[in-house]
Amino acid sequence: MKRRKLIIGISLMALLAGVGQAVAAESGPHALPPVEISGLVPERELSDDKVLTPGLSAIYIYNFFRHIDQMPVLDPKMTAEKVGKPIFVLNHRFAEDELIFDSGVSRGIGIQMNGFLKFSEAGKYGMKALSNDGIRVQICSKIILTDPNVHSDRFSPQAVLDIPKPGWYPVMIQYYQRKGSAAIEMHWKLPGKPGFSVIPAEAYAHEPTSADAS
Repeated sequence: MKRRKLIIGISLMALLAGVGQAVAAESGPHALPPVEISGLVPERELSDDKVLTPGLSAIYIYNFFRHIDQMPVLDPKMTAEKVGKPIFVLNHRFAEDELIFDSGVSRGIGIQMNGFLKFSEAGKYGMKALSNDGIRVQICSKIILTDPNVHSDRFSPQAVLDIPKPGWYPVMIQYYQRKGSAAIEMHWKLPGKPGFSVIPAEAYAHEPTSADAS
C-alpha cells in the first residue's frame, strides 16, 4: 500500500511539473509566434524629414509603476509633465544607479516617447524590443510590441509589420523603470535581411517641441 501511494505521489508530482512547464512556455515572451500587423499608413512622406527634428520627444512621468497600463497617455504639446531632450536612439542598458536619459533619476520613472519611424522601403519588417522593466510600442495607434510587467532584461514577442509604402509612420513608445538596473532597445529586421539590428538614429524623428530649443 505504501509503495502504491509512493508511485501515485511521484506520478502526480511529475504531472504537475509538466503542466507548470507547459504554462511557463506558453506565457514566456519567446514562446509566442510573431504577431503580423497590417493596415499601417504613413503620416508623412520621406521628404518631410526637412521639417522634422531628429529623435523622439520624451515626456517623463515620475512614479513607481508595476504595469504599463498604469501609465497615462499624454499629449506632447499640452502636458504639464517634464518634457526632456529628444532621445535619438534606443540602445541602452543602465546600471542600478545610472540616470535614465534626461529624467534625473535612476528609478521610479516612466517615459512616453512620441514621433515617427522611417521605413525607407515597402516590405515586411520584423520588430522586437528588449526592456527592463515594461514597454509598449504603438505604430499608427496599433499595439505592435508589448511586455508590460516588471521584469529583468528580455526581448518582447516579435512582430512582423507589413509596410505598404515608404514614409514616416507615427510611433509612440511607453516605457517604465521601477528600480534596479534598466534597459531599453529597439530592434528591427529589414526586408530581405537575415537578422535583427538596432534601429538607427536616422530612423527616428518628431515634430519640434519647446524642449528642442533649450
